[in-house]
Amino acid sequence: MKPQASKAIAVTAPSRYRPSRDAADLHVHTTHSDGVCSPCEVVVAAARVGLAALAITDHDTVSALGVARREAARWGIELIGGVELTCEYEGRELHLLGHFILDDDPDLLEAMAVLRNGRVDRLRSIVSRLKTLGLSIEEKSLKRAFPRAVLGRRHVAEFLARTGQVTNPQKAFLQYLGDGRPACVEKLRLEAGRAIALIEAAGGIAALAHPPADLRELTLRTLIELGLRAIEVDGPGFSRSLSRRIKAQADRLGLIALAGSDFHAPDRPGRWVGAITTPHDQLERLRMAPKGRPDHAINPVLDRSSAALNQSVE
Repeated sequence: MKPQASKAIAVTAPSRYRPSRDAADLHVHTTHSDGVCSPCEVVVAAARVGLAALAITDHDTVSALGVARREAARWGIELIGGVELTCEYEGRELHLLGHFILDDDPDLLEAMAVLRNGRVDRLRSIVSRLKTLGLSIEEKSLKRAFPRAVLGRRHVAEFLARTGQVTNPQKAFLQYLGDGRPACVEKLRLEAGRAIALIEAAGGIAALAHPPADLRELTLRTLIELGLRAIEVDGPGFSRSLSRRIKAQADRLGLIALAGSDFHAPDRPGRWVGAITTPHDQLERLRMAPKGRPDHAINPVLDRSSAALNQSVE
């Protein structure tokens, strides 16, 4: 008999979204980054829809994995160690997923701590800029409003809307928080090559998350040279045409084709746990993918990104 889960909130997909029994949702967030559901709640949600496997891929932290493992074992679902790292390539923000990582790798933990500290500093700078612009906001008020969250721009926008300082969160981004707006503060990011190297050193497989619609194949080939092994070909932000195009690129370049719900909160159709999944054959490709860096990796890029990380630590 399955364990009781009365405390888990409803985060599972309606029946028309239910996945096949051997599928995996490889992109899920929890309260340990910017999700609204606990690690145990997303595990229960995955079990309820019959997923074979679940990857918790919180932003720049692996702290949810230890919490979720016991719950996954109780429900008989495979929990895949994962993470989503905030990166940049040629000055542009990219997100890289790591799957099957060891969550006690010291270099990965150190790099993620740097990124999280940068996020705290960024939030304080955003709050300071908003106050300079005449808005009423305090960091402690944000923490009271969102006690379970790792705070970011989305929470600031929601707070401004809740307190009547803007009509809705979208307006907050348009006026203050969006790129190029007066309260926008750049994220601290890892160079993509460094991030891939960290994922590989932690025993994982690096995948490009939600690739941009204008992704150039030359860029993708360079990331493969750096060790990229997989790419998301479906998710909540994908159009059908984009999904087909990225899938064709993955097939042509030998990348493993992944998909996931990118679950953060049960507030949008198509983004429930298990709503978008990776089929069994691609999960097995990911599981069996060779570890380690290709012989023809571009080491100078790694050297530059390592130096940048060291500077940020100091």
